[in-house]
Amino acid sequence: MSYETGVRWKWIPAVVLGFVLLSWIVFEALDLIDFDGVVTWVRGIDPVWAAAAIFALLVVDVLLPVPSTPLIVLAGTALGLPLGLALAVVGSLGSSAAGYALGRFAGPVLVRRVVTIEELTEMRRWGRQFGPWFFGVARGIPMMAETVSVSAGVSRVSFRTFMSYTLIGTLPICAAYVFAGSKAETVEQIVMISAAGFLLTVGLFYLLRRLVKAAP
Repeated sequence: MSYETGVRWKWIPAVVLGFVLLSWIVFEALDLIDFDGVVTWVRGIDPVWAAAAIFALLVVDVLLPVPSTPLIVLAGTALGLPLGLALAVVGSLGSSAAGYALGRFAGPVLVRRVVTIEELTEMRRWGRQFGPWFFGVARGIPMMAETVSVSAGVSRVSFRTFMSYTLIGTLPICAAYVFAGSKAETVEQIVMISAAGFLLTVGLFYLLRRLVKAAP
């Protein structure tokens, strides 16, 4: 299978999240929108519809620039800890499985829209450095999760191995976000939790990237 350099849109979720944060700051400062009662409204949504919407958005994250961190936080806010955690884990694993299938079975024209040949090469370096634990680590890093899933499919890694280590990485990160979301009482708290989680994982990404580049 031959791959050319594709469109680099991995940073779109970061741009979307940044836009949401900026909009929230502006609206709050100018008092353009009353955010009081929003969390109560979210918790009053029919759980079936809330679960279906969050699950669908998490799964299509592999193809669309959907910021997954706020979705997982909202799962905790809307559904509470047990149901929210189950939904976040299943949705995240569904996204990983979809990315793997895309990499393994789709043609190069479609795959290169998601992952470039440079990224494939870099993912192989990460794999040599961390072994299969790399799949678990990547699940918690927004810029890497989709790329790693597709790359695993392209490389024909064992699906069982890929999903097992992805699950190990998915559980703690989802538990942390969902727990925090379940305790959120205001929109401000939801936004700050999402932003803090995103920034922490971005920092982890760059730290690990430096380690990989420094490795022989």
